[in-house]
Amino acid sequence: MPCWAAARALFAAVLVLAGGVMVTVSRAQAQAASSLVGTWLVEEKDGIFSIAPCPSAASRLCGWLVGMDYTEAEPEKDVWGRSECGLEIISNMKRRKNGQWHGTILDPRSGRTYQAIMWQGKGDTLKLRGYVGLSLFGETQTWSRIAAPVIGRQCRMKIN
Repeated sequence: MPCWAAARALFAAVLVLAGGVMVTVSRAQAQAASSLVGTWLVEEKDGIFSIAPCPSAASRLCGWLVGMDYTEAEPEKDVWGRSECGLEIISNMKRRKNGQWHGTILDPRSGRTYQAIMWQGKGDTLKLRGYVGLSLFGETQTWSRIAAPVIGRQCRMKIN
């Protein structure tokens, strides 16, 4: 076999192997994402979020406020006057090698966006840390998975 033919065969084998590694990495990312996909009750038990792949990038995760505990006739409004019901609060979370997801989180009352990290906690919990600049200057919340939330019209939630 000529030298160039052996090199081409080796290169083809490397490409096939690399393709297999890419598929394995993609499956691992999908499995990690699936552990965070679902509905989550926030630490204060006054809101429920749906975490799912972002519409614009399936490899990233986003979170929408889908359940709220409120006493007024309508859900609270954000700084721009939009209902917080269904609002994307967690955006563009990209998985890092350490297993954490990095993106942004919106404070709907001020309109400010902050850096955020989320990861799988112990048991069936999700940890979410919003911060300014360095993650050292932030706050972590622990959210609990909620399998079958009772949510009425306009995101009105009912917790037993």
